Amino acid sequence: MPEGPLSRTEIVVSNRTLLRVLVVATAFIGLLWLAWQVRDVLQLLLIAVFLSVALNPAVTWFEARGLGRGPAVAVVFALTLMLVGGILTVVFTPLYEEVRRFADDVPGYIDDLRRSRLLRDLDQDYDVLARLQEQAESLPSQLPGTATAFFGLAGAIFSAVFRTLTVIFLTLFLLLELPSIGRSLLTLLTPVTAMRVRTTTIDVNGTVARYVAGAVVIATIAGSTTFLSATLLDVPFPIVMAILVALFDLIPLIGATIGGALVVGVAFTAGIGPGIAMALIQLTYQQVENNVLQPYVMRRSVNVSGFTVLLAVLVGSSLLGVLGALLAIPVAGSVQIALREVIAARRAQVEALGVP
Repeated sequence: MPEGPLSRTEIVVSNRTLLRVLVVATAFIGLLWLAWQVRDVLQLLLIAVFLSVALNPAVTWFEARGLGRGPAVAVVFALTLMLVGGILTVVFTPLYEEVRRFADDVPGYIDDLRRSRLLRDLDQDYDVLARLQEQAESLPSQLPGTATAFFGLAGAIFSAVFRTLTVIFLTLFLLLELPSIGRSLLTLLTPVTAMRVRTTTIDVNGTVARYVAGAVVIATIAGSTTFLSATLLDVPFPIVMAILVALFDLIPLIGATIGGALVVGVAFTAGIGPGIAMALIQLTYQQVENNVLQPYVMRRSVNVSGFTVLLAVLVGSSLLGVLGALLAIPVAGSVQIALREVIAARRAQVEALGVP
């Protein structure tokens, strides 16, 4: 062991370096604060990015058949809006008819109630009619609060419509500008890095497109199964039930259960037998979907394990709710692709250096 005093290493941080660190830290905190302030806008942008990436393969398909970018986007967008409008029409038309029928029958219900012996007994024991009259006379004094609630509901509806239109226009503009945005970003990189990023982007787009296509296929199978079983069991509104089950089935892990519970509840309105039969059908189908269809789609589309799917859905739903659950699996697949490309590039650098 050498003798003598130990050498001392002195680290000197210049004022310029310290100032640079403070500026970078302040800028990072400022960006986080700004992102938090505009989190609603970023959420809408995230939805639009996912939709544009999901619809881009269809746009590319039309482009390969001679259409320009603009006409191809217009065709895909028009078809998508027509599909969504058709679904909403099929779902809400029976609901509107039932509400209108109930409104037409309300006078008859009131007349039956007035003639009923039960109401006369309740009026004699609890003075029901006088209380109703008292509430009717005090209604004008309650109108300000009622008006406030009404305007609050109107504001919520307006906000939902505005957010929907914002997502629609953001998606439209992103679809139109995706090629130019990609080219602009690639020009900022070195040729080797740009080639690697381009390859990764193509893989990510393919992964998202395959996942969306697989999810739509599974949802279509779930809806078709529900429609056939509801028709055979004479369950009310079989088409509406099928569409609702298909839409809920798009939500990973819990969507199929929610849709199945909904259609089983409606089936019990047709009788005990149809309700039990529909419950057995839904349970059997969910076992097939969870153990056969979903693993096959996940393996062929995003190539992620079941544990990764579960973890991604839990994290995504805790951060963004239903939106996070919908985006969790394609995001997990995209991150996996990016990590694989980074690891492959790092291994290539190590091999080029001749490190054993």
